[in-house]
Amino acid sequence: MIRRSARVRRILDLAAEEAGLLGHRYVGPEHVVLGVLRDGAGGAARVLRARGVDLAAARAALGRLAEGGVVPGPRPSDAELLGMLGIDLDAVRRNAERSFGAQALGRAIREATRARRGGVGRVPRTPLRGPPGFWVQALHHAGEQARALGRGQVGSELLLLGVVVDAQTPWPRCMFNRWNRQLRASVGLPAGYQGAAGPLLAALGVDLDGLRAALLAGPRQPVP
Repeated sequence: MIRRSARVRRILDLAAEEAGLLGHRYVGPEHVVLGVLRDGAGGAARVLRARGVDLAAARAALGRLAEGGVVPGPRPSDAELLGMLGIDLDAVRRNAERSFGAQALGRAIREATRARRGGVGRVPRTPLRGPPGFWVQALHHAGEQARALGRGQVGSELLLLGVVVDAQTPWPRCMFNRWNRQLRASVGLPAGYQGAAGPLLAALGVDLDGLRAALLAGPRQPVP
């Protein structure tokens, strides 16, 4: 089983924070690029800095992509929307966990949002669940690269490599079923969204083939 390094877990957490700062209600591979840059200490961040990319520039470029409709503009969070109606989402969560337990609440959320065959009959998300992560394909590619290199762990360089491979690979048909289309619509994503890391890196002047080659040349030894 391919593990994630502590740095990769931190990068994914930072990616979610960056998405929140931009008012995005999902976390995509483009936010993972921001997370890599914000973490700053891993091999992946060094590779990006060597290409003249920094966090401020990446944030600004992603903002311009929002203006162009490639990614959504800022949207109020579930908590903010419910707060306008006088509903405290954190209080709802606390009361539910106190009454039924955290595990029971988690199971209920998974059951409510799990797609049936064909993606029919279930809501794609609830306010009690965090923002959906559309970086799963990138992480899958990172794991495949780790296996190909004989590595048991995905570090920051392999994570960014997974983002690049994801940007160059069409998403599988299962990512465009009815359930996923509903999920995209619920967070304001364009219908054909397949991640925006490719457009983001292109806007920053980064050649994907060159970045891919640099990342493949780098992780010969375990890198955090």
